[in-house]
Amino acid sequence: MSISNSFLPDELWRRILEIGIKTSGFRYKDLCSISISCRRLHRLSNENSLWSHLLSSDFPSSSSSSSSSSTTKSSTKTLYRERFERDREKKLAVNRRIVLRKESQIVEHSRKIREIETRLADENHKLKTTVSELSHLRLLR
Repeated sequence: MSISNSFLPDELWRRILEIGIKTSGFRYKDLCSISISCRRLHRLSNENSLWSHLLSSDFPSSSSSSSSSSTTKSSTKTLYRERFERDREKKLAVNRRIVLRKESQIVEHSRKIREIETRLADENHKLKTTVSELSHLRLLR
């Protein structure tokens, strides 16, 4: 026996979604996944109140600086998406800088290894020359 979601009023579904978000059980991916399950949940999951809770929990510093005019011009979901994309780009830039720094360190260490190998080859050549000279001196004695 299956219970359809049509037996519950929108207020209960809305409250379920709010509780899920407020208790940090639902993230943006969960809300997006729920929205594709049926038209009713799609409509309910697009409500600004749900996205404003996510916005304030995921981007606390930026949500306090947002103006009310920007939220009235576009939906809170759109604002969340913009901040999410901006945050993702920042994280990608940080990761790129870390990778570049590590690559630079690898290049520097490789250069130092080549220098050490060159000095080692020079010292090896000097050692062979010295051994050869010592053997010649022994022969001369």
